Amino acid sequence: MKRNVLLRYGGYLFSVGGARVTSVLISSVTFPYLVRQLGVEMYGLWSYVVSIGAFLDCIADPGLTVYATQHVATRRREGFGLLPDVLALRLLCSLAAIVILLVIASFEVRPEVRELLRLYGVGLFFVNLLGSDYLLGALEMFHARSLLAVIQQAVCAVGFFAFVHSPQDVLWLPVSILGSSILSGVAGWIILWRQGFRLPLTLRPLSWKGILVPSSHYAVSSLMSNFYHRTGHVAVRWFLGDHALGIYSAAVRFVDILRHFVVVVLNVLMPRMALEAKSGPRLGRLARFAAGIVAIISIPFTAGLISTAHLVVPWMLGTKYDEDVSLLRWMSFYVISASAASLLSGTILYAMGRHRAYLVSTAGGAVVGVVLYLLLTPMLGLAGAGLAFVLAEVAVAAIAYSLLPRVLRDLWKNPMIAVALLASLLMVAAVRLVASYDSQVLIVISAGAFVYILSCGWFVRKWLLDQLETAQ
Repeated sequence: MKRNVLLRYGGYLFSVGGARVTSVLISSVTFPYLVRQLGVEMYGLWSYVVSIGAFLDCIADPGLTVYATQHVATRRREGFGLLPDVLALRLLCSLAAIVILLVIASFEVRPEVRELLRLYGVGLFFVNLLGSDYLLGALEMFHARSLLAVIQQAVCAVGFFAFVHSPQDVLWLPVSILGSSILSGVAGWIILWRQGFRLPLTLRPLSWKGILVPSSHYAVSSLMSNFYHRTGHVAVRWFLGDHALGIYSAAVRFVDILRHFVVVVLNVLMPRMALEAKSGPRLGRLARFAAGIVAIISIPFTAGLISTAHLVVPWMLGTKYDEDVSLLRWMSFYVISASAASLLSGTILYAMGRHRAYLVSTAGGAVVGVVLYLLLTPMLGLAGAGLAFVLAEVAVAAIAYSLLPRVLRDLWKNPMIAVALLASLLMVAAVRLVASYDSQVLIVISAGAFVYILSCGWFVRKWLLDQLETAQ
């Protein structure tokens, strides 16, 4: 029985991790395509619309989905009795968010942005109501959830490639995203129906207060995360204009894709950390292991981006985005700071159930981020916005670290951090040497990756073996 349980949960981890890696790879393909087809200004305006939608989605779903997920995960079939009330509350909150969205759109001076806000924003709130992935996850239907997530990403990507060929085709972006999400949501509900999960048709308004109060905690945490991650789009457009917004948005998306390659590991480890939350030594080993993995991946990404930005930007984004070369060098440290914030706050504190500490760290990042965006963007331009973007994540990581239990404060005493730093320095030297003879991007990047893997591979192998022996 123990072996069957291990195989089942091992399969879940492989399924979830594989789906996330696939999604990041699909994004890595669609991102350079979209920035080239839409151009600097339109890509920036689309990112601005997405940011406004993310802010208002915190009103449309004020933590209700997280509350429902926990309830269904705990009570399974009985938990479905709560869903009609949750969906009714989400509908009312979505209507309030739509009213705010329409007011914001009415003040928008550019007609294409006004149309995007109305189409994407209104559609997003109703499509999210139809979503079922949180229920599939709560019921441990991870294989179905992962498959639907990959299919949704693939269908969305096909829509991008088929219909988006110029800035005038920007409306196909929300159509592709919302259309693929509808298909995924309907398919998820069909799977739930076939498994015998039925949605009751009864409402209990007297229970709504008991749902909204605990849900508000998660809503505030989500809002704070959006503040320090997305306020830059608004600040850059206000202070620097639409062209600068496009340059900034492309850089943000670029480093965020790199970060996702790091946090895939954290997403897989988080459930195990939650399971071991009450076991100090085991949790400590898992946390140190996660810190080592984060260092091994994020440090070379940062060093590599600094040394190859002048080659990667024109190759991936096109010559229109040459201004991103210097900006990406400023923002490359985001890969480290955001990964550290995800590890300390979004993984360890969250897995331990320290939701108040999690909220404090995200709120601190929001305050620092908003203040820095408003101060540094008009003073230093794009470099200031990029610096604020990085330092907001540093604030989250620093506050989360200060709130960790004492037994976990030695995370930074990890040999893999020193190994990753040394190997990254050797990688940068190799990149500069090869680039002086051949400027082809793939050759330069391959040479750097080869040197990095060769220089730290033996230490990483030995460290992994030690971790496995300790776990046994």
